[in-house]
Amino acid sequence: MMFSDVSLDEMFPRAHPVMRTPLPHLKVDRVYDLISKNAAERGITLTDAHMDVVNFVLDFYEHCDDCQNARALADMMQEEFLRQGGRKYLYQLFPDGPLSTIHDLADLPKLGNESDKSFGTNW
Repeated sequence: MMFSDVSLDEMFPRAHPVMRTPLPHLKVDRVYDLISKNAAERGITLTDAHMDVVNFVLDFYEHCDDCQNARALADMMQEEFLRQGGRKYLYQLFPDGPLSTIHDLADLPKLGNESDKSFGTNW
């Protein structure tokens, strides 16, 4: 399980607190309905494996103060799903990029440095 004996500060590190309007609780029926609807429109069939990754991202947004660092989130996802195959596993589930796809499905705010056009990569 994601919440072992690791503190939230260790799980979601931040350089400095950022003053922002707190995000609402995201793990609610309305958000899951939106995710299902958007996935159906994109032709994505959400399995339990997909939802584990989606829930990890939603947990990240519910617990972090600085949610704009795409690289930090991508690295945390790599570490969290390392036993299943890490980034390769995540890209098998979400071929268009796990972060951008999940953010589009859940209508989350765009991450800083989510895509790097100079290298043509998409996180």
